[in-house]
Amino acid sequence: MRRNDPKEFVDLGLGFVGFFAVVFVIITASCELTGQPALTWALVSLVLVVVFILLLQARRRIAAARLRAEEAHAGQDS
Repeated sequence: MRRNDPKEFVDLGLGFVGFFAVVFVIITASCELTGQPALTWALVSLVLVVVFILLLQARRRIAAARLRAEEAHAGQDS
């Protein structure tokens, strides 16, 4: 793996955002079940889930671009 690999940074972001998304969803659910106000928790959970989905899409784009580059390089070698 390269030292400044963008995929590595995206994977790090996925882990960080994913962890907090799960935590905030659990907090939101517990607030809803106990009758406490949960709007703020729910909005934060929504933002974290959207960021997580965007990071997943970025990871897929990076992987697809890398695959295309490898195929182009293999086509040039043949």
